[in-house]
Amino acid sequence: MGNVFSVSISGDSLITQGCTYISNQAGYLRGLPDKLDDLRSALNELEAVRNDMQRRVEVAEHGGNVKRLDVVQAWLTLVDDSLSEARALVEAANGNNGCFPGTVGRYKFGKKLVGKKGQLDELASKGVSFDVVGERLATKPATVRPSEPLVGVETEFEEIWKFFEDDHVGVIGLYGMGGVGKTALLTEIHNKLASSVNDFDYVIWIDVKRNQPLKRFRFSIGKKLGLDEGTLASMSEHDQCEDISRVLNGKKFVLMLDNLWERLDLLKVGVPYPNEANGCKILFTTRSEILCGQMEAHKKIKLGCLDPDKAWELFCKKIRDDDVVNSPEIIELAKGVVKECGGLPLALVTVGRAMASKKTPEEWSHAIATLRRSASEFAGMKNEVHLLLKFSYDSLPNDAIKACLLRLALHPESSEVTKRRLIGEWFAEGLLCEHDAADDYENHGYDIIGNLLSTCLLEVAAEDERNVRLHDVVRDMILWVASECGKQKDMYLVEAGLRLRKVSRVGKWNNARVVSLMNNKIEEITEEPVCPNLEALYLGHNCLTKIAPGFFSSMGALRVLDLSNNESLMELPLEVCELVALENINLEFTGIRGLPVELRNLVKLKVLDITGTSQLTVIPRHVLSSLSALQVLRMAGCGSTDQTEEDNVISGGNELLIEEVRQLRNLIVVDLMLRSDRALSVFLSFEDLMICTKGLYIQLLKDSTSLDMTFLEVAKNLQWLSISDCENLSSLSITTQTETQNANASGTIIARGSTIKQWPCFKKLLVIEVRSCPKLKDLTAMCFAPNLEFVEIMFCEGLEKVLATADLVDSGGETPTPFGKLKMLWLSAAQEPTCGPEKGRGDKDQDLD
Repeated sequence: MGNVFSVSISGDSLITQGCTYISNQAGYLRGLPDKLDDLRSALNELEAVRNDMQRRVEVAEHGGNVKRLDVVQAWLTLVDDSLSEARALVEAANGNNGCFPGTVGRYKFGKKLVGKKGQLDELASKGVSFDVVGERLATKPATVRPSEPLVGVETEFEEIWKFFEDDHVGVIGLYGMGGVGKTALLTEIHNKLASSVNDFDYVIWIDVKRNQPLKRFRFSIGKKLGLDEGTLASMSEHDQCEDISRVLNGKKFVLMLDNLWERLDLLKVGVPYPNEANGCKILFTTRSEILCGQMEAHKKIKLGCLDPDKAWELFCKKIRDDDVVNSPEIIELAKGVVKECGGLPLALVTVGRAMASKKTPEEWSHAIATLRRSASEFAGMKNEVHLLLKFSYDSLPNDAIKACLLRLALHPESSEVTKRRLIGEWFAEGLLCEHDAADDYENHGYDIIGNLLSTCLLEVAAEDERNVRLHDVVRDMILWVASECGKQKDMYLVEAGLRLRKVSRVGKWNNARVVSLMNNKIEEITEEPVCPNLEALYLGHNCLTKIAPGFFSSMGALRVLDLSNNESLMELPLEVCELVALENINLEFTGIRGLPVELRNLVKLKVLDITGTSQLTVIPRHVLSSLSALQVLRMAGCGSTDQTEEDNVISGGNELLIEEVRQLRNLIVVDLMLRSDRALSVFLSFEDLMICTKGLYIQLLKDSTSLDMTFLEVAKNLQWLSISDCENLSSLSITTQTETQNANASGTIIARGSTIKQWPCFKKLLVIEVRSCPKLKDLTAMCFAPNLEFVEIMFCEGLEKVLATADLVDSGGETPTPFGKLKMLWLSAAQEPTCGPEKGRGDKDQDLD
């Protein structure tokens, strides 16, 4: 038999279900207008949810490195389709004015309205439930930039890298001269960030152009962040900043600015300032140390030139020729070439590439000669090195500073010049603004030096911070620019320090404005150059004995003449006295025996330097006083004659010299020799003369037993004081503002006790020399010169004390702090003097070292 089954259905249940079904179906026929309104409301609500979702997606994607979720995209697609279908239903109803003929028609349309509304409600509910609309793409914060292996900057690399782990350091400035490798080092840092695991969201590199507008900064940053440049371009500056800031806020970024020339206001480009909370970094390169301060760098690092070993290593990498590197003869010459590059990486690379194919000693010798004579003519130097350095030169604030730099370039390459001497040269040649006092022009000069140091065009000497120097390649660039970038090569003829034995290239002097032959070995000048445009001639530090008649005959435009340090030059050619345009004559340390009376013709002369002319015995009366424009008169160590001569101002005790010099109303700086008690007395009676005195050399005081040093308060610009051959001088005294004084046992006047109102202070005094004063016992007065750097005491057999601060007590219990800046104390042929507190009265640690 087959299978048998039975089904039992309740009649009541069946009836109930049937009625419910019929009722639901009948519902599609009732209230069609209400159902249509419900659909319209659902459609509007879903459109609003969709628009909100679209904005969320766009914002996420606009920030960069974010992709919308597939499920979100699927929802957006379904919503668009559903909205289109819903609009079609509404439009169909509007087309029939809400009337559909027949029961079946109304039934079907009502069912569609209800079904579509339900779908729209479900999509709207789904849309508001999305917490996340996109996912971050798995990308690196940056891509590796092309680079070459670094040489010699490992220390700087490690120093910078450690700052990335220090949240206290947000802004780092890397500065140095052009071509020193700042960009290469920044690239190495960038590439390590790009290739290593780190928590930075963005690493942004910007190549900065000079005078780059802020708009270009914003576009460059926006592009790195994935922002659309077209969209940014349509925005206001404020909106651009807001858009960039919105992306970067809450993100950890590194902004690298290569070759920054001026301060960048981060707020104006939308970049949040780095701080401990956000952990962001800004690293920039520049040629200006001043800019590091303007950018508020937390740390600044100077990148210098390579040491000789590293320079040789880099150079050899560029030659890549075993025949060259293994040849002893060429190696020696190659090291000479490397030396001419001065450790500047860009010069080493440029020259190395040019020399890679040179295989003979002659070629290498020629390279050295070219680099020394005119480096701009060497292959690649002009376009790849000098033009790059010229940007720094062009960015200097004014032509006056450029002229100061050019004046230093006239010295031999690699030479060091003291800051004070350099400032003196600038002032003597009118390169500093007109000033009424010595301290004004000196402050101006030091300000210029500071500016040049900060731009890395000038360097502090390695051995002595008082000296500065030009890098050889920078010097070459300056001379190249001065000659109008090589177009006027003969305008500046500089052959300083080349060991020349005769004047060369005289035939090219016709167009010259400046000729520098200093620091050579020239003994005689026999040529008669034609140089009507020559303004400055430098023949200092040679071996001149004779200058032929006619040599100066065509130099009518000459303003500066330097014959200094030619000890065998015995007389000043009379032709010089016909050069009425002269403003500066430097005869220091020459062997000249007298100044010609015709010198009075030089009415434009502003500077006369006869320092160290020990054989000089004659300066005719009324010559100096005729030089009414004179501003600087240097006479330290010049000669004189003991016998008084009525027509010679450097005879006897030099009393006539004082009378004559005081008539010079434009005088700003003077060094004087006083050779008698009367000359000193006359000098002390002219306050204006005392104020402009920078060097004072007191000799042969026969009657004075005590010298009141308080006059130094009036001679406030005095830097150098020399006292010598004063056989009866036993004390240097100090007179305070009160007249109550006590004399100590040695006879020296020492201010003491509660009567003191104010200590005198000789702030400008830097050097004191005391020689051959056999009765002098105490030099405690020197403690009132707080900035003393050099003290020399020779042949003072009676000296007992150099400094005894126990003799000095003021009302506050304080004493002057002596010798705080002393660099050298020289004692010779004297008793062992007391330095510091007297024995038993002070702490041993206070003794002068």
